[in-house]
Amino acid sequence: IKPSPAPPDKRSIFRLIPAMTTNRDNVKIEINIAGERIKLTVPFSKQDAVRKCESDLNALYSDWRAKFPRKTRSELFAMIAYQYASFFHELSERYASLSSTLRSTSESLDELLARKPDDLDSDGRHDIR
Repeated sequence: IKPSPAPPDKRSIFRLIPAMTTNRDNVKIEINIAGERIKLTVPFSKQDAVRKCESDLNALYSDWRAKFPRKTRSELFAMIAYQYASFFHELSERYASLSSTLRSTSESLDELLARKPDDLDSDGRHDIR
């Protein structure tokens, strides 16, 4: 009869369990855009967004390839780059405008909330001028 082996040290058990990927970790992925393979390191939480971009770019490339059969691959890539850059700039302008409006609204609300009770009109409301 052989004696049973000593139970493994708890620390060794935890060493055998692979670390789980968390949303704070970066992952290495490879995407394929119109046949061009690109290796990326992205936050774990952004993988789905990266895959969505890959899919959207490939769909646009395929669509424009069919619509513009005489365009070279480089011309199509340039058209796609321009399309996305113009969207980016339009959204940036909208964001800046909205941020300005929100800042102004927040300042107005802060002013209203900072008014003293003696600023109230006869109905008990702040007199807005």
